[in-house]
Amino acid sequence: MVRRVSVLLIIAVGVMMVCSCAYASPGGPVVVPEASACVLAPVGIAAIIAAERHRRRARTVRQQISVFYLAAKRAIDFALASFVLLVTFPLFVGIAAVIRIDSPGPILFRRRAMGKGGKLFDMYKFRSMVDGAESILERDEQLKKEYYVTAKLKTDPRVTKLGRFLRKTSLDELPQLINILLGNMTFVGPRPIARDEVDLYGPAIEQFKTVTPGITGIWQTCGRSETSYATRVEMDLQYIEKRCILLDLWIIVSTVPAVLLKKGAF
Repeated sequence: MVRRVSVLLIIAVGVMMVCSCAYASPGGPVVVPEASACVLAPVGIAAIIAAERHRRRARTVRQQISVFYLAAKRAIDFALASFVLLVTFPLFVGIAAVIRIDSPGPILFRRRAMGKGGKLFDMYKFRSMVDGAESILERDEQLKKEYYVTAKLKTDPRVTKLGRFLRKTSLDELPQLINILLGNMTFVGPRPIARDEVDLYGPAIEQFKTVTPGITGIWQTCGRSETSYATRVEMDLQYIEKRCILLDLWIIVSTVPAVLLKKGAF
């Protein structure tokens, strides 16, 4: 298709040059005659139409790939989340029991996060902090400032002893498998954005609204909590632009050693 358009344009330019030379007056300006225009106009229009058809076909192919990608991604999410939940169910029950014994408060922590299309949903995690941790953060200006710069607190006084272990091993995120089954989250995607973090993203927030947030992503395989907040956002934007099934599978496989080695976790 591109070759055909190029040939049409070359023919048009050739016809124009020949006709122009034939009608040029010695020493005077070159005048493009009506004959040249009559030939050039249809050829030029044909080239434009051909290019537009090529663009539309390319867009159709991209849309078909997008539909296939989303369908395959959802199938992988549902199958893998169901399998992992089934296998880890005894661990699930054991962690819940230990949390109940370790400190007062609910077993699960729910946080409002922004999902696809800007819709808010409850993101589930095993509670790793003391009950009322959010109010403690609001009262401590120093902690609050550090949190809004890095979105993580390296030394967080609100975290329980059991909570430190759960975070280090990423076991606190097991309940997010429920979010995947509900369709609120996916295995691979940008980190979930809390409601109070939306303003930090500026205009880029619109790009994040086009995708479903994930449990893991590029930044989780490249340093996790040691990665700066700005770098995490940049990595998530790169994922949004380049996402595909192969990239998703690579991230899932790369996440396993990162979690087992506790790389960058605190």
